Amino acid sequence: MKLNMNRDTPFVKHYHWIGIVVVCLASIPLHFVYEWTGENTLAGIFTPINESIWEHLKLVYWPLLLWWTVGFLIFRDRKSLSISKWFTAALVSIIISMVFIVGWYYTWTEAFDVHSSIIDVGSLFIAVPIAQLIAIHVYKAVQPRVVYLLLSIGILLALAGLFVWFTFNQPDVPFFIPPSG
Repeated sequence: MKLNMNRDTPFVKHYHWIGIVVVCLASIPLHFVYEWTGENTLAGIFTPINESIWEHLKLVYWPLLLWWTVGFLIFRDRKSLSISKWFTAALVSIIISMVFIVGWYYTWTEAFDVHSSIIDVGSLFIAVPIAQLIAIHVYKAVQPRVVYLLLSIGILLALAGLFVWFTFNQPDVPFFIPPSG
């Protein structure tokens, strides 16, 4: 099956290769923003408020969502971007990043009993490139459909709502509790 090479495809590739670097580099200082702001509530919505795995997913969710959204708003007309394809690919990138980070963390900590900040941070530098590269492929391959757009936007908004909700209402479940140690 031959993929339809739209005129926007080279731009999409270039933009998201840059995004790999920008998102990874932006995520490093984001880890400390809540502390640096004196535990500001607004900062806590967008950055980790503790060391739980859930809170650390904010380090990929918000930067990737911002990267994809701003990119679409700036380049949609100049590059003839498909909103449906764009946000479907954005959702794929975000979900894959988050699933990879969770899997990576639990594989190292639970399966191998290895607890290392370097390994934890390393997951970000592996997850984002993998997710962005898959998302580039999704953008090229997926057919533009309104249902994909609606599902993608709905899921992205639901995730945003969950990040806000669980920032203030953390369940007593290991996924939401900082590791002891």
